[in-house]
Amino acid sequence: MTEPGAQVREADVDRVRELTNIGAGHAATAFARLVGRPCQMRVPTVRLLRAEAAALPFVVNVSDDERQGMTGIFFEIEGGLGGIVAILVSPSSRDQLVEHLTGTPTDQSSPVVSQSALREFGNILASHVVSPMADALGVAILPSIPVLAMEDALEVLGSLIGLRQKGRPALRIETEISDRRKEFQSLLVFVPDSTTILSSGRPPTRS
Repeated sequence: MTEPGAQVREADVDRVRELTNIGAGHAATAFARLVGRPCQMRVPTVRLLRAEAAALPFVVNVSDDERQGMTGIFFEIEGGLGGIVAILVSPSSRDQLVEHLTGTPTDQSSPVVSQSALREFGNILASHVVSPMADALGVAILPSIPVLAMEDALEVLGSLIGLRQKGRPALRIETEISDRRKEFQSLLVFVPDSTTILSSGRPPTRS
């Protein structure tokens, strides 16, 4: 989906979609190992938004209640390619993940343990996204420490995009990773900086 008035070359859209596809594929493999089930990823969707629309909440396939309670783990990335990587999970998937990762039912797990497990989950997925992207571009890309929002993650991500883009149009790439039964689901989001996507290294190549 492209907002009127936002200008990015089609080659650059294809380029960032391919980068995200490479990173998401590695993240899906890591996700499968974490939950002990085969997982799949949806083909990445690219949205080009005007500056004034870039901070709007994301449209995802969840109920209104789940949208409000969505959890997010956010990373700012710097180096040859800057931007934001986010992993978003609905309340039901979050509870399933916490129980699986900690071995303790969610209602019996302490907030500190639950939050630590979610940050580590985010760290693992983000590193599997960023590392192959860096290899494909031939540049160094460094993720920040994770920032966790237990609720209202869509609004937090919208605010981060607005602050990071500083009035410029934003490319927003989204892909869902899940097991076949949809019990474990996450939405992977990548928002590259407008100032770096046009000048970052060589085009991505597949190994």
